[in-house]
Amino acid sequence: MGAFRVGELAGLVWRDDCLACGTADVAPAVVGLSLCRRCAHELRRVPSRVADTWAPPVFAAGTYGGAHRGVVLAAKEQRRTDAVQVAGAVMAGTVRHLVSQGVLADPRLAPLVLLPAPTTRRAAKDRGGCIVERSAEVARRELGGGVHVVAAATLAPGARDSVGLGRGERTANIAANLRIDPTDLQRAVRILRVPGATACLVDDVSTTGATLSRFAAALAARGVVTSAGVVIAQA
Repeated sequence: MGAFRVGELAGLVWRDDCLACGTADVAPAVVGLSLCRRCAHELRRVPSRVADTWAPPVFAAGTYGGAHRGVVLAAKEQRRTDAVQVAGAVMAGTVRHLVSQGVLADPRLAPLVLLPAPTTRRAAKDRGGCIVERSAEVARRELGGGVHVVAAATLAPGARDSVGLGRGERTANIAANLRIDPTDLQRAVRILRVPGATACLVDDVSTTGATLSRFAAALAARGVVTSAGVVIAQA
């Protein structure tokens, strides 16, 4: 299963409303999580591959609706730190599923590099930090072993908001505004020299696949080949 493990986050202090759907007075049986039973169950679904033609293959924890959408919005728009924790746990669960399927390296045996999708520095600042990078750090802690988060890219200040853009427009937007940090890039390259090491792109939501595809192509051109992409939700 690609689900997060409920007990893993039990040590955190939570609000008593479901962060995904807003239900008040979350049942205490959902140990340590500010999630109602329905949303917790929904977030445990097995991840699925988004589209056969995307390179690298992208896997989504769920569709952009219900609990998955609620978690993303709570993290991005409401700035709920508990939502970031849950997003990271869901991300970790999806990575575990890919490890079990042989798509990614088992981080207990070989390094695994998580590469957060790029965003503008302003967008990250407005949200109290890059949500994807923060979620990836949560996933890194939960997965343990040889997991590394390398934020190797950002988008230039002039990048357009991707909402409402088609795949071609998104691709052009990313191509024109993607900025790779050479220091972080070299860090990823060094880690991936270890035999058996793999790299995985991570993002919160994928719509057309343009962002991850273009990001993967830019990394590959610089010596970092990614084996998969992981998203919280597919729109």
